[in-house]
Amino acid sequence: MRNIVVAAIAAAYLIGAGSLVLADDAMKNELGAMKDQMKADVKAAPEKMKADKDQMKADMKAKKEDMKSKMKAHREEAKAKRAAMKDKMKAKHEEVKGQGDAVKVQAQEMNAAGQQMGSHAKAAGQEMKDVVGAMGK
Repeated sequence: MRNIVVAAIAAAYLIGAGSLVLADDAMKNELGAMKDQMKADVKAAPEKMKADKDQMKADMKAKKEDMKSKMKAHREEAKAKRAAMKDKMKAKHEEVKGQGDAVKVQAQEMNAAGQQMGSHAKAAGQEMKDVVGAMGK
């Protein structure tokens, strides 16, 4: 019986030691796999960073082009507005100039009428002078 107990205890130790060896091997394999994965990640990191950097550059370039096109459209719109305002002011200037010409013509007519009235008044004054002078003689 004693032999059986000793054999059972020896078997338990051997199985325990064997399972520890198996567990140690499994852990080493798992650590090796993790180490390989980390190496692969470290190796892939610069490539990923370069891809991210290239993507950011492309995004910034697209934004820059979009802003350029918006600014150009805004500039063209302002230019068109300025041209329209200039045309409007030119038309207003021509209208005022036409009114000014009409006022000049009217002033000339009034001046001529005034001169005519002045000469009529002068002639009437001369007639009165002559009449008064004839009465006094």
